[in-house]
Amino acid sequence: MKARSGFGSPTWLGERGIVIEAGSGGIALFQSRLKKVLPLACTPPWALHSDVHGSREEQQQLRSLLGKQTPLLAVVDLGPRALGCLAPPTGWVEVLRHTRQTRLLPGRELPCPNTRLKQEKRFLREGGSVHIASGNPEAWAEVARLHKAARTRKGLAHHAARLEELLQRLASAPWCFTSLAVGPDGSCLASGGFVVLEHGTCVYSFGGQQRSSASGRASVAMLLAAMRHAQELGCERFDFGGSQDPGVDQFYAEFGADVVPMRRWIKAPWWFPWMFRSTWRVWTRPTRHS
Repeated sequence: MKARSGFGSPTWLGERGIVIEAGSGGIALFQSRLKKVLPLACTPPWALHSDVHGSREEQQQLRSLLGKQTPLLAVVDLGPRALGCLAPPTGWVEVLRHTRQTRLLPGRELPCPNTRLKQEKRFLREGGSVHIASGNPEAWAEVARLHKAARTRKGLAHHAARLEELLQRLASAPWCFTSLAVGPDGSCLASGGFVVLEHGTCVYSFGGQQRSSASGRASVAMLLAAMRHAQELGCERFDFGGSQDPGVDQFYAEFGADVVPMRRWIKAPWWFPWMFRSTWRVWTRPTRHS
């Protein structure tokens, strides 16, 4: 079996991650305990999905193994490569979700609306710049800083220590890169961390911005530069990720990104939704899009 990259890589999974394999197919899982007590297998933290892949027969085998090998609780985001005919194991709940993707055509201009390109040009014209880097711990530190700041502004948990540990590992991974949009004064206004998956998709995995009058344009310039770099790397798709925030989802839609369905499978005993209602609501909430 060749060395894995992306969400199924040991670099991403850490010591508590596993990959269930069937032939060339696989599914990445993270092992932990909910409330420090209940055993849980789930999509790796900060991963967009568990990257279920393989032939039809291999995915059917993975489904069977998933039903047998997971503990009491499981929350698994299948990913775009999971076949639509794949049904969840008996007793599992399926939730419909989505991501947004743009096709990248070799040697072609990005298929983005002119409004986004004009925002990028204005940011650069006003003295801003964008820097792409691989293997740069300082750049990843900026990704972590702005990601934490953005989550804090929204009143969301940021789990900064765990995220920084993950980003320190990803900083040395050859299949990751950063994009930083810097203002005229040299301060980083928007940052993003990107992961290139084995099947030619570049995923916008981490991001944040500094609140300012130019932060919106900086975010646009940062993303467009990342898309062009992904194109140069030979990627055929750019994945913005799905979002529970309608405003963020609309922001991605305005890049011309199309909705791509994804599914989440959930395993839980009958009593779980009643004893842990708030957790169950979060797990089963679908993503909505316009």
